[in-house]
Amino acid sequence: MIRKTALKINDLSTSYRIGKLQDIRKEIKGFDRKPGSQIFSNATISEWWAFHHGGRKELQFNIGFEEEGFRYGLALSLEASQTVPDITILFPKAKD
Repeated sequence: MIRKTALKINDLSTSYRIGKLQDIRKEIKGFDRKPGSQIFSNATISEWWAFHHGGRKELQFNIGFEEEGFRYGLALSLEASQTVPDITILFPKAKD
């Protein structure tokens, strides 16, 4: 269910500034090329939640379904993962 919602947001976002998120990230971070073309990607959509492509190591736009219903917002994920095995690198970002 969250996949359908995330893909719909991707489609509808093209008319809004958030639809340029990957262009904005490229500019801010000084990437040579755009890291993705949409807000959410297959790599960042799970069964119950999704976060923006590239958002694992930065403040992330995310959506999800909880017992209370649909949620959306900004977050900093402090869970260890294959991408971020040592979450202490995220601590300075949480302080800012």
